[in-house]
Amino acid sequence: MKWIALALFLIGAPILAAWLRTKPKQAPIIWGLLTFLPFVLGPWHLIVAPHSTPLWSGYVKGWEVSLLDAIAVGVIFGTRERWPKLILLIPFLAYLVAAILAVFQARFPNLALSYPIQLARVGLVFLAVARVVMQERGERAVLTGLILGLTLQAGYAIVARAGGALQTGGSLGHQNMLGFVSHMALMPAFAMLLSGRRQGVALLGVLAGVVVVILTASRATIVLAGFGLALTLLVSVALRFTGRKAMVAVFGVLLLAGSFPFARASLERRLSAQGSTFLAEDNQRIAFEQAARDMMSSKPFGVGPNHYVFVANTEGYSARAGVNFAMGNRSANVHNSYLLVGAETGYPGLLAMVILLGCAIWYAFSNAIRYRRDPSADILVGVGCGLVAMSLHGLLEWMFVVYPTEYLFAGSLGLIAGIRGRLVATSAGKHQTRPVNARRVELVPAS
Repeated sequence: MKWIALALFLIGAPILAAWLRTKPKQAPIIWGLLTFLPFVLGPWHLIVAPHSTPLWSGYVKGWEVSLLDAIAVGVIFGTRERWPKLILLIPFLAYLVAAILAVFQARFPNLALSYPIQLARVGLVFLAVARVVMQERGERAVLTGLILGLTLQAGYAIVARAGGALQTGGSLGHQNMLGFVSHMALMPAFAMLLSGRRQGVALLGVLAGVVVVILTASRATIVLAGFGLALTLLVSVALRFTGRKAMVAVFGVLLLAGSFPFARASLERRLSAQGSTFLAEDNQRIAFEQAARDMMSSKPFGVGPNHYVFVANTEGYSARAGVNFAMGNRSANVHNSYLLVGAETGYPGLLAMVILLGCAIWYAFSNAIRYRRDPSADILVGVGCGLVAMSLHGLLEWMFVVYPTEYLFAGSLGLIAGIRGRLVATSAGKHQTRPVNARRVELVPAS
């Protein structure tokens, strides 16, 4: 069956490209899937693995191909719009190269190669989103896909809570996973509301995001979501103040005030059931981090992508750091994205990851400042603040390396590059069409 699905993906990409060229008016429906599908690829079984490793302890279970990859290829070759300047592609490729080089450090290179293959697929989504966002309707489609995906997760979360779940992960399987990716959808939706574009869709995204954040009952998710929303509002207002933003600010304060009791009740219910407190120290988290640091110290070029759990157990790092067997700890990754990437791809991979995140955030904010009079500048602010929240969350969770996060991260990169490219082109067009006040020269006949 998987071979049939793989054949359909491979055949579907050129067919989709041809269809997009002949039906450009229907293209936004496909464009929206670029940011909607990351929320549902796993639960809807839209991924196949020609080389499958389901029993491997790593976070990538084989050389995978998804429906989203085929759609990204179809969009890239089926879109007539010109390419934006892809400066962010350079740090992304640096991170990919670091991951590939780390494969040679792995005990099982074929299993380690699964992660660079995933990154290459993620790069396709980055290119596809960047190209379609060169059109304003492409930006709307991509943001709508994000919001619909987040709204669907809110629906899953509500059903789970109604069934008695203390913490809900939507269809992504775990509350920390859902909270981690929610930042990259909630903050752009709030920025969309501030910009005055498609108010109904934007409001749906904000409300869905708040529901998701509360029902995860995750301390980090709740705190970072509040921080991200406040940062989005402050930066957006600082760049360009409008009466609409003042109204949205009042609405936001009321929404946060109204949702605070629900968030507090959700947290108290969870902590009471676990016999814990909000600021309780997690000794096992400290042990995990010590194991990862020891791994980086002894193997500065990494142990190989997708290999942390295997090496931590077989080479004694977890045992020496005091990681116990309770709650599946010995089969889990270190709860820190930076330490996980550093342990697996070494210091080169960690440096490349930090540079990639830093460049994306800086590029979003710098272009928002440069083009602050355009409504799309607010979207850049929202994307940048979402990445800030996600990057901070990475200090507490390891989920940066899994495909839902990286696909949505690619969508954020594409939004930054595409919006910037469109604003540059629009600005250049205005300068070219601006009338020139020619100096009047009076010719005096020679006497």
